[in-house]
Amino acid sequence: QGNVAFKAGDYPTAIGHYTSAIIADRTEPTYYLNRAAAYLKLGKAEDAERDCTSSLDLSKSNIKALFRRAQARIALGKHLEARKGKTPIKSESTRYATPATLFDFQKTWDTISSPNHRWIFLNTVPPGDLPTLCQTSLEPSLLASILSTFLENLRARPEGVNMKERMLEYLESFGKVQRFSTIVLFLSAKEKEVAREVWEQLGSSMDRPWGLTI
Repeated sequence: QGNVAFKAGDYPTAIGHYTSAIIADRTEPTYYLNRAAAYLKLGKAEDAERDCTSSLDLSKSNIKALFRRAQARIALGKHLEARKGKTPIKSESTRYATPATLFDFQKTWDTISSPNHRWIFLNTVPPGDLPTLCQTSLEPSLLASILSTFLENLRARPEGVNMKERMLEYLESFGKVQRFSTIVLFLSAKEKEVAREVWEQLGSSMDRPWGLTI
């Protein structure tokens, strides 16, 4: 199904199918490689690079994975790494594994106290994967905690343009989670105010993001 959607040029749908395949079997390198190709088509080079690295972890001599990762790194301006084909020096994000389920996400999230490290951990999950990861299990308390993390990071790094763009992608993807409108209803007035402030700091032009009313 992912390949059919990809060939039809419907890359977001292809990503959704490949993500479902990855969740079903995280040992198959082709699923990561195919999703990386779809991410490249959408200009999401960082996500493509991450998937190519995951594919290479499972299949170290995969030429397609090396080639696509080089494409992603060139798009990211990592020309030396692209040329050498090496894995970059470990960043803080490598300390966290990508969660397979929302339960796994919550379990790791609860062990992290630093807003910065929570943001790093969240970035192990591409924004477009949120609806599949959450399915019908997202709780208002976790959403509120993520929103608070966003706000704390925004206050600490108000100049972070790339961070703001990424946060907007996450917020838009949360809006696609099943029964999300119901989840938002269960946020407290204070939590809704945090959500509204996050949207405002991100420069959103939406008058009522997620239909919020206080």
